[in-house]
Amino acid sequence: MVTLKQIAEKTGFSVSTVSIVLGNRSKERKIPEQTQQVIQQAARELGYRPSMAARQLRAGKMEQSLQIALFWAQDFRAPMMVRFLNGLRREIDQCGQKIHLTVIPYQTGFLSAEEMLLSKSSCHGAIICNASAKDLDFLNSADIQVPVVLYNRVSSRYDTVRMDNNQIGQLGARILRECGCSRVQLITSSALFPGVEQRNESFLVTSREKGMEPLPLIFCESSRKGGYEAITGLRGKQLPDGIFCGSDSIAQGVLRGLYECGISCPNDVKVLAIGNGIPEEAVYTVPSLSVISLPMEEMAAECLTLLTGHLTEAKTDIRSREIPVQALLRESTATVAISIES
Repeated sequence: MVTLKQIAEKTGFSVSTVSIVLGNRSKERKIPEQTQQVIQQAARELGYRPSMAARQLRAGKMEQSLQIALFWAQDFRAPMMVRFLNGLRREIDQCGQKIHLTVIPYQTGFLSAEEMLLSKSSCHGAIICNASAKDLDFLNSADIQVPVVLYNRVSSRYDTVRMDNNQIGQLGARILRECGCSRVQLITSSALFPGVEQRNESFLVTSREKGMEPLPLIFCESSRKGGYEAITGLRGKQLPDGIFCGSDSIAQGVLRGLYECGISCPNDVKVLAIGNGIPEEAVYTVPSLSVISLPMEEMAAECLTLLTGHLTEAKTDIRSREIPVQALLRESTATVAISIES
């Protein structure tokens, strides 16, 4: 998508001057005819096309709703969308802007099939969640026609709102070490984006640095069934005394499997998970589940803030926001003193 900033760089005029000319306000702002011609010619050469939002702004129609598309992968992460939508809903209620939100489920790896991204007539802007490496390749090469914000991904082309995935893995290892663990097991699902691999690697590296023995990583389905089958598959083997799960769904299955095997949590095995599901579910497991809670609601609100900044404030710079995670320690690890910054 061609931006006002790119046209300004090509012509040598300021972004505000370019905005005035392309917004058909040259006469009222007394912009010279020659300046108008240079800017309009540059816009044509670069293929600039005004967005739906820009047309409404010029027509004084922004009392109408902003049309925002939320793209969410149609896989095991679908239930997590509830938390993201809750964060969006709260931000919409507080921002004072009329916003119409459309949820677009898409198949992981096939974001390129979503024609809405290639048209300016369908929505004003998009929030894209759970993009795979293939999806990111498409986004980085395609002519996207609307402003885009990426959830928990890294990009030099689009605004991003993300977490520190290395910190998540490091924190998981530090918590288990503070709980007195010496042999630790990572149980997780296959990595769908580089951030998961970063979490896994930082957990394993930090475990070794803290003097613990990390056992071979176990991959399973990201579900209660997957966690249950992973832990019951270890019957008859020497068990770890600390388990770090890639999701709270996996951890809930692990807790059930430990119970059926007659293994006490947290007395025999401490269990910690990445908390990406509904928080209440972790509170009411038996024992209650300790999690590194992902700030999905806060990230959703920040995604919307960045996107509306492009649509209503003519923001053109690429911005990245990092939202901190939080350790919520409960019965499955026994409470320990741990600082994210330590």
